[in-house]
Amino acid sequence: MTNFFYTDTNNQKQLVDDQRLKELVAQGLINPHTPLETVGGHKGLAGQIPGLFDVAPSPFSQTGQAQPPIELFCTNCGNSISEQATACMSCGARPTGHKKFCRRCGVALNPEQVICVKCGTPLAGNSGAFNAVNTINTLFNAADPIKKLNTYFKAFWICFAVGFPLCLIVIGIPIVIAGVVFGCMLQYQLWKLIPADIARTTPGKAIGFCFIPFFNLYWAFVAYKGLGEDMNKTLQQRGIQYQVNEGLGLTFCVLWIVGFILSLVSSNVIVNSLLSLAGLIVLICFFKSVKDGAIALLEQMKP
Repeated sequence: MTNFFYTDTNNQKQLVDDQRLKELVAQGLINPHTPLETVGGHKGLAGQIPGLFDVAPSPFSQTGQAQPPIELFCTNCGNSISEQATACMSCGARPTGHKKFCRRCGVALNPEQVICVKCGTPLAGNSGAFNAVNTINTLFNAADPIKKLNTYFKAFWICFAVGFPLCLIVIGIPIVIAGVVFGCMLQYQLWKLIPADIARTTPGKAIGFCFIPFFNLYWAFVAYKGLGEDMNKTLQQRGIQYQVNEGLGLTFCVLWIVGFILSLVSSNVIVNSLLSLAGLIVLICFFKSVKDGAIALLEQMKP
């Protein structure tokens, strides 16, 4: 169920759900030009909700006036276009098929994103139709992202908890490698939820650049500490009170650098192992903090 704010005849903001919204349309109190606002603070017009005026009498149909065209945005360049446009007048792109900008609200997006964090529109096909209930239902029914995050996180820490102690007898190495893979998959999914106007990098770069020798000493601060900071900005944008523990991301980056230096200057297996264990524990706690923030974000989008 989606909730909206609308301003009544007494100039008072009223919170209404989908059903109440249809009742107000039937009563003639809301027309396609009526401003609406989501709980997250995003504003639009009632006429931008497809189907709302099909299931209830519209004041426009009663007076014989045509419903005005809905303004959308080009998914390739972000330029404003009309609902009837077959191509963007600015760049010539077709209205569908691109995922660079959200067709519903025009916000810049990561190509890997599956949903617009700003307005909740799914990016599959990116048709730009705004129907919040169908949008979120489609996303969660196709592949529950919350379940996916929890699965990746659980597989990540279990592989390390089992594999790390067994590394001394070699058999633990492939288990640890599996843990690294699940950790990368989790991190990739977390970056996908951050909109492009907030994210400092793309999910692919965040993971891939961590495997570049020496450069990854710097990149760790982008891929991990930056993940916590950008997730907090996203949560703040959506009005969610949960805060990711950014300090854990910074601590992991410091341990990453210290561990690298010690591996070069010291051959003490015990010290290096203890430092690696400390870094692993911090990373698990950090990923849990970011994952919980991502789940809070996804929970808000649920109908």
